[in-house]
Amino acid sequence: MARAKFKTTCANAAERSVDNKSMLNRVLEIAEENRYLSLNRGFIVIKSKDCELGSVPLDDIAVLLLSAQSVTVTKNILNALSERGCITVLCGKNYSPQSMVVPEATHYLFSKIVKTQINASLPFKKRIWQQIVIKKITNQALALKFCGKEYKLIEKIAKMVDSGDTKNREAYAARMYWKILFGEDFIRDKNGDGINALLNYGYAVMRAGMARAVCSAGLLPALGIHHDNNLNQFCLVDDLFEIYRPMVDTIVFKMLENGESELVPESKKILAKALQIKVRTSEGISSAVQSMQYFASSYVRALGEKIPALDLPDWEDNANGTTIIE
Repeated sequence: MARAKFKTTCANAAERSVDNKSMLNRVLEIAEENRYLSLNRGFIVIKSKDCELGSVPLDDIAVLLLSAQSVTVTKNILNALSERGCITVLCGKNYSPQSMVVPEATHYLFSKIVKTQINASLPFKKRIWQQIVIKKITNQALALKFCGKEYKLIEKIAKMVDSGDTKNREAYAARMYWKILFGEDFIRDKNGDGINALLNYGYAVMRAGMARAVCSAGLLPALGIHHDNNLNQFCLVDDLFEIYRPMVDTIVFKMLENGESELVPESKKILAKALQIKVRTSEGISSAVQSMQYFASSYVRALGEKIPALDLPDWEDNANGTTIIE
C-alpha cells in the first residue's frame, strides 16, 4: 500500500493527513493557514510559500477537508478528486460544513435513478424514514451502553417509531439521550465550542463520507426522504447520515473521559477515525465509510423495486463499540 510522502527539509514541515497512517478512504485535512495545494503525477502536493511540506496519493483520499480559511487549491485537484468520487468539504470557523464539492452524474444510470427518486411515493418514503429513525435510536442506545450509561429507555423508544415517525420519537429520544450522555446541563449547539465543536467536526467527516456514497450511487443529494429544506442541497445525505451520528458521539464521550475536550490536531485525528469504525453489513464486516456505499446502493435498489427495505449496517458491541481499523 502506498505511503504518503512528507519531506523534512523545512523546519516546520508538520502538515499531515488527519489519519497519517496510509490507508484508502483517508481524510486529508488542511488546517494550517496559507497553504497551497497542487497536483503532480497523481499526488496532492502541499506547500507553504516555496517550501514543499508533503504529498498524498489522490487514490488514498475519500475526503479533502479544508478547515483553514486561507488555502489555495487548483482546479485540477478538484477535478481529479471528483473523478475518483471524492468529496471536498469547506468548513466555517465552527467546523460545520459550509459547502461541499461533489461529483456530478458519476453513475451510468444517473438519470434513471433520479427519476425513481422523484417518483417515490409518500408512503414509500415514510416507511424508509421509519427504518432510519429506528436504527438511529437503536444506535443511540448502543452509544449509551458503550459509554456505561443507562440505555434501556432509549432502546424502548426505538420500538415505538411508526411509519414516517409521525409521533416524532426521534426528537423525544434525542432530548433524553443528550442529557444521559453528556449531563443535564448539556445543550446541543451547532455553533458551540467544547463538546459541540468536537461533535461538529466528527459529523463533518462522517457527513462527507455519506455524501460520497450518495453521489457514487447515482442519487441526487438534494432529493431527501424526510429532510426537505430549500436551502439544503444535501437533504438525502442528512437523511442517511443520521444512523452514524451516535458513533461520533461515542468517540467524543471517550475523548472527554481521557481529558481531551478541545478541538486540536490530535483530537481531529481521533475523530477522523470514525470513518473506520467496524460495522456488520450483508457483505460482512466493513468500515463505516464502506458500509455507506452498501447503504446508499440499497436505497437505489429499494427505489427501483418500489420495496421500502434498506440494507442497514449493524453497529456491534466490539471493543466498546469503537474499534478502529488501523
